[in-house]
Amino acid sequence: MNEAMDVQTSRRLRWHGAWVALGWAIMAFVLWMALMPDPGITLSFTYGDKLLHASTFCGLAGWWGNVYRSRRARGWIVLGCLVFGVFIEFAQSLDPPRDASGWDVLADVVGIVLALLLLRTPLARVLAGIEASFERRRAG
Repeated sequence: MNEAMDVQTSRRLRWHGAWVALGWAIMAFVLWMALMPDPGITLSFTYGDKLLHASTFCGLAGWWGNVYRSRRARGWIVLGCLVFGVFIEFAQSLDPPRDASGWDVLADVVGIVLALLLLRTPLARVLAGIEASFERRRAG
């Protein structure tokens, strides 16, 4: 495999705990926004809501795919993000101002798949790059 394309690495991120904590905070924010009666975020065009779902879950899966880079871990990431999306829809079905939609879950899946594709590129090392950049500045 071309070394430039080899984004899989077993090296653990130096700030692993901070990245994990920030990831959980992002997920809590997504959940909070999903359960608000009117989150105030809309894209006023056809399927704008689905684009928000896809981009949110692309971001979530991409984040966790940067933190946990092994193939096995990414399988768990896919499953975890999917369960999170289904949970959100279930929770919304219990809240009268909100409603659940299978199409929203499908949009979540599209975002997760897009993240998996992007994780095959150098974008899989964004967090590692941030750490390396910080270390270079600190050393220089």
